[in-house]
Amino acid sequence: MTKPNGLNLLEGSLLKNIIKLGYPMALGSLAQTLYDLADTFWLGKLGKEALSAPVIAFHIVFFLIAIALGFSIAGTSLVSQYIGAKEKEKANQSAGNLLLYLFLISIILSALGLLLANPLLKLLGTPADAFDFTLSYYWIMMAGMPLAFPIFVYQSVMNGYGDTISPLKIALVTAAINMVLDPVLIFGWLGFPALGVKGAALTTVLTRALASIAGLYLFFSGKKGIKLKLRHLKPDIDLSRLIVKIGIPSAVGFAGASLGFIVLIGIVNLFGTPVISAYGISSRVIHFFMLPAMGISAAVTAIVGQNLGAGNIQRAKSTVIKGIFLMLCVIVPPTILTFIFGKQVTMFFIPGDPLIHRIGQVMFYITPPSLIFFGLSTVLQGAFQGSGYTVPVMVTNLARIWLFRIPFVYLFAMVLLDGPTDIYACVGIWWGMVVSNFLSFLMLYLWYKKGNWTKVRIKKEPPPG
Repeated sequence: MTKPNGLNLLEGSLLKNIIKLGYPMALGSLAQTLYDLADTFWLGKLGKEALSAPVIAFHIVFFLIAIALGFSIAGTSLVSQYIGAKEKEKANQSAGNLLLYLFLISIILSALGLLLANPLLKLLGTPADAFDFTLSYYWIMMAGMPLAFPIFVYQSVMNGYGDTISPLKIALVTAAINMVLDPVLIFGWLGFPALGVKGAALTTVLTRALASIAGLYLFFSGKKGIKLKLRHLKPDIDLSRLIVKIGIPSAVGFAGASLGFIVLIGIVNLFGTPVISAYGISSRVIHFFMLPAMGISAAVTAIVGQNLGAGNIQRAKSTVIKGIFLMLCVIVPPTILTFIFGKQVTMFFIPGDPLIHRIGQVMFYITPPSLIFFGLSTVLQGAFQGSGYTVPVMVTNLARIWLFRIPFVYLFAMVLLDGPTDIYACVGIWWGMVVSNFLSFLMLYLWYKKGNWTKVRIKKEPPPG
């Protein structure tokens, strides 16, 4: 079966299909990561207080975005399975319903986030020297949240369809605009006012809005395979049930995990801005190196979904094995590099601060091995998400942060070591990351071996006559 603008995922080499489908996803995620890296790089020039703003605000903003990401999994799963079952109209209708629901959800979440801005930042124990920076950054990001949700829907739907090039093009163009505009608005170049952290937030909102406009245009023009019409936005009862059934566990898992990271950043905040800055650098660098694994996982989701929709269960199983092999090939080298050059990475983002450099060096000695366990988990999650069986993803995401990471971080850093009274007790935070990633991977692997993920969730239309 050959589809316009999309890969044929039902036959041919699985390794080639995963690579062809996965590398644009990885590059697209890289483009999104450049948003954060650009903020980290340029705000680092203003000092550790300014750099702390996106680190602290990110966890609250991502808690709300995680809900959208969770429901977007339903888009990838349903569209891929309907395309595999050759039911194009159902695929279009799934995309339209998801777009409508997430737009409405984004408005509600944005309003709640703005109302609770001050209490949330105070609850996190945001340091006084970084509070005003964080609040101004947070307000702009939260107000602009509804402008970002359509591009999330577009990316997830096109991933399920098998076209990862179109979202990549949008991501690369908007990331380039973001990188150019970021220092202009932060420092007031070319006659613009110097907005500082507000400029970083405004740049992100504007460029994501441009991406959403491009995605909506391609959706309704039908130039890339999926073509939406107004009738596809009308809620369908059966599709709504499937979206809820698949999306809610994913949304709860992502949002619950993100809420856990808010609690975790509250512990990190107790150690002061040097540890916050090092933690922020670690999070962004680790995420950067995880991009290939995330691309592979997204490719596994699409291929598993289409093949389960077509009834090719054995090919779906083989996809996961090939995905694990590729993931190990791409994640081991950066694991070694971060171990060796961790201090230099910290110095690149924040030059001239020996304390942060020492903290960063120890941090990168400990955390890299956890990349492998997290990478393995993302591939297994891809299998569950492709089948629409998202309960294991929800449970393991929640367990990783609430059952494993927060307790072990507290045990290592606050109980066994001296807590905030000794800044180097932050080493317990890094060990908590390693232990939690390993235990959550083990949990997900045991669930995967049960084989329940091979069941198809969609209801196929009977053939005519």
